[in-house]
Amino acid sequence: MSLAAHPATAAYVRAGHPPVRAITPLAAGVWRVEDLAGHKVVVKHQRFGRLTQGTAYDLLEVERDVLRFLRAAGCLVPAVLGIDPDAHCIFLQWVGDRTLDDAIQAGDQAPTMQAIRGLCAIERTCAQRADQLAPRVVPSANRAALDDAWDQAGARAHAGIEQLCRHLQQPLDAGVQPLLNAMHGWLATRPAALGSVDYNARNAIVEPGGTRVYFLEFAKMGWDWTERRLTQYTTSMGSGRPDGRMRSLLDTSAARLYAEASGRCDGARALDYHRIFFLLNSAALLCAALNGEPQALALRQHWKRPYRRLRQCAAMLAEGLSTDPSAAEFRSRFQFCLLPRGGTL
Repeated sequence: MSLAAHPATAAYVRAGHPPVRAITPLAAGVWRVEDLAGHKVVVKHQRFGRLTQGTAYDLLEVERDVLRFLRAAGCLVPAVLGIDPDAHCIFLQWVGDRTLDDAIQAGDQAPTMQAIRGLCAIERTCAQRADQLAPRVVPSANRAALDDAWDQAGARAHAGIEQLCRHLQQPLDAGVQPLLNAMHGWLATRPAALGSVDYNARNAIVEPGGTRVYFLEFAKMGWDWTERRLTQYTTSMGSGRPDGRMRSLLDTSAARLYAEASGRCDGARALDYHRIFFLLNSAALLCAALNGEPQALALRQHWKRPYRRLRQCAAMLAEGLSTDPSAAEFRSRFQFCLLPRGGTL
C-alpha cells in the first residue's frame, strides 16, 4: 500500500533525520524506510491505535512492551526503536523482507526448526510474564472469546468436510463426524497460552541469507493454543499468488521436534488435531466461495485455482503428524477423498 493513502504518516516519515532515500511498502500500513547512509528501519502505522489509547490494551504500548521483554529474553523478534502515540506509529528494527510465507511457497524447509523452537521460546517467556500480560489482553481474545471461537471452528470443520466431499463428488463416511467431535473436545480441554493473536506465515520473517525466523505483530495479545499458532505460522495458503498453492512445513519429524521443544508428551497429537481443524476450516471457506456465498466471494480474488486447492487440502488432510489412533482412523475414513471419481479437478 502506498504512503499516498496515509498523507500524515508520509509527511511524518519523510521529515525524519537523516534524510530518507527510499520508502518501500511491505504490507498494509507497513513500510521499510532507508536513509542516505543505507540504514533501514520499519515504520508501522497502527490504524486502530486511536481506538485503544488510554486502555490497558493500548496497541502501540503493548507491542512496544512485549517486543522489549521478548527480545531481552533472547527471543527472535525485532528491536523496538520507539513509538509515537500521536502519529500512531511504531519504529522497528528491519530484519528482512522475506516472509516465512515466501519461504514455504518456494519449498524451503530450512526454517522449520527455528520456527518451532522460536515460537516455543516466545510461549515460555510470555508465560513467565503472565501476571503482567493477562490484564493487557485485548477483549476479543480473552478466555471466553477463545471458547466461542473454538466452538465456531468446530462447526466450520463439520461444514468443511461435508462441503469438501460434495465438491470432490465423494460420499461422506458417517464415522468421520464423531471423530471430529472427539478431537475437538480433547483440544478444548488443553490449557491455552498467552501470545500474539495475529499469527500467520506472513507475520514471520526469514532473515537474509540465513534460517533464523523472526516473529512479528505483538500488538494484540490473547489466549490461544501454541499448536494452533504453530499450524498457521507454518502453513502457506499462497494467497494472492497466481501460482500459489497450499504448502506446509509440518511433517512427522517437525511434530516430534515440537513435542520435544515444548516439553509436551502429547504435543504431536495436539498439533495433528489442530492441523486437521485448520484445513477443514480452510475448506469450508473455500467451498463457501465456490458456492457463491457473498461473505466468502472475496476469497476467489486471493485463492487462485480453487478446485486444485481442494485437492491440495484433501492431500494435506491425509498426511499424518502423529501416531494418534483417532487421527489415524479419521484419515483412513477420509482417504476416499483422494480417489478421482466423477470428475477431474
